[in-house]
Amino acid sequence: MPVPVHLRHFAIISVGILALTIGASASTSQVTAANTVPPGPRTGLIVGQVVDSTGAPVAEAIVQLTMAKYSAALPTTPKGRVIADSDGRYFFADLPAGDYYLRSTKEGYAGGSYGQRVASQSTQLYSLAEGERRTDAKLTLWKYAVIGGTVVDEAGEPAVGVTVQALVKNIVAGRARYGTMVSGFGIVPTTTTDDRGMFRLSQLTPGSYVIVVPETQTTLPVGILGTYRDDPGLLSQLFSAVQPLGSNDVRAVHAALPIGQPGTQQIGDVAVVTMSGTITPPPVPNRMPVYRTTYFPASMTAAAATLIPLESGEEHTGVTISLRPSASVRVSGRLVAPDGSAPPPMAVRLVGDAAADVGDPGFETVSGMSDASGRITLIGVPPGEYVMKNASRLSPLAVQQGRPAWWLSQHVSVGTTDVADLTLSVLAPLHVEGRVELRGQSELPATSRLLDGNVVFETAFNEDGQFTGQTVDRTAGTFSTLAEAGRYIARPPELNGWVVKSVTINDVNVTDKAFDLRSDAKVVVIYTDQRSKVSGTVKDARGDASPTAAVLAFPVDPRRWSGLGSNPRVIKSALATRTGAYSFEHLPPGDYYLIAIDGAATDGWSDPKVLEQLVPQATKLTVIEAQPSTLDLTVKSIR
Repeated sequence: MPVPVHLRHFAIISVGILALTIGASASTSQVTAANTVPPGPRTGLIVGQVVDSTGAPVAEAIVQLTMAKYSAALPTTPKGRVIADSDGRYFFADLPAGDYYLRSTKEGYAGGSYGQRVASQSTQLYSLAEGERRTDAKLTLWKYAVIGGTVVDEAGEPAVGVTVQALVKNIVAGRARYGTMVSGFGIVPTTTTDDRGMFRLSQLTPGSYVIVVPETQTTLPVGILGTYRDDPGLLSQLFSAVQPLGSNDVRAVHAALPIGQPGTQQIGDVAVVTMSGTITPPPVPNRMPVYRTTYFPASMTAAAATLIPLESGEEHTGVTISLRPSASVRVSGRLVAPDGSAPPPMAVRLVGDAAADVGDPGFETVSGMSDASGRITLIGVPPGEYVMKNASRLSPLAVQQGRPAWWLSQHVSVGTTDVADLTLSVLAPLHVEGRVELRGQSELPATSRLLDGNVVFETAFNEDGQFTGQTVDRTAGTFSTLAEAGRYIARPPELNGWVVKSVTINDVNVTDKAFDLRSDAKVVVIYTDQRSKVSGTVKDARGDASPTAAVLAFPVDPRRWSGLGSNPRVIKSALATRTGAYSFEHLPPGDYYLIAIDGAATDGWSDPKVLEQLVPQATKLTVIEAQPSTLDLTVKSIR
């Protein structure tokens, strides 16, 4: 997405009197930021209109333009900002040839970039030839939708001051996940109920949502609350334990922790902390009924919740969430290092069904922290099956500074009686070291440019816990990091025309495959500049070029439709240009299905159930390493 640009034009304009012709098209090119002056005369013109999802004009929307290939910081780089007129029309004049980003915003709407057919789609470059005057720069905005309702307790009384969130449903790694938009639309929409127990979640983009009241108890040793201010490392641990309760502000955590504050209540030698200001229900000695995380209308998991589909501008009210208290018990034990010693105070999370299929952290049932002896107590744990995990991510910096780093993942079964004397084994981190090799025919770029993005190791189904390799030596192309055991996908960055040829871990090829990490690992990433480009044109049923189509590519082998992380290289989509052309700059070698569909029908297309329906109308293509392929397609109807 383009970065914010400086003010160039700022005027309400009218283009109804302009007599314009459409010139020749220019193809979309690969974006490489440059610090040079755009060449050629500035004789181009872009004219367009901002509309909503119904096609109606959006008056006085702000439109921003940046040139993709050149740094927006240069004073010679074309960039601008204008306000559309009462008919939603706008223009930018005196432009050199090249590729541009166009984006529109207006209060009350989700911002729309050129090329978006649906709100969750990514942007597309707008190409302008020398002297060309284009009048087809249509930008679509989606009016925010609203979900409103009431939260009540077991007596039917309003639940005041509780947090309510809207989690959008996405298909990630072949499975349904609930959380933020995958395309990066921002944080989870959140609000709190008023004195009537009512809530209103606005600024929701079109999609399907589950509504949830998250409830997380945090239990901390009383002794730690008196010492954390003098220990930055301990404060970081406390922030990891308390932050999921609703605050991203360290100052708010500081204010909530001291004994005597409304959100902190002492029970014996531990304190129960909440960021909501009060503990609901109030604790009683050794036992406390608790409200569990509840999804609308009264479900304990996101998958069992009632899904609320929203169109642009729709208001869905009358949602009632019923909270019910649940009996709870105390879970206590001791954290033990491999040598039998106690690790330093360590923040932990007890993760249960409430966090299943939720793509964002913060839905653990209980969080807490051990004391200096390794003892840990968690109050307010309902019966269920859980996994005890470390709350803080492993930090390579901690090891470099001589501080210990531990991780924890252990099953805990909780019944109707207290669980005591658990032995929780913390484990030393795994060491992952690697190097990058460049093998190609073109001039080799600086290795550091490839490592600027670092090598990311995603979890197979986008669960919490991914880690990133940190550059050790840019010249030598080496990196290292710490990791927990688990199942991962290696996702090296692809920059400057160089693509991943192979990834091996301990001499085993794991390119575009999930692998189990159980011990220290040596990673080798080999890049090549020999890409397997796939391109062609898309036509509609009448045989005309289809500028609104999207082309989908996915493996023939259905076993590769899921479990490959959030952004697999082998499952891709590409928008057609105004001439109906499409291209995939690189598809890894293999057998694929390709199909062209209406770009407005792409939501959820990577769901394996949808892919299965696409197969009968799709075309097979074998992609061979370093060889270009051409495949022309006709738009297929899938709805």
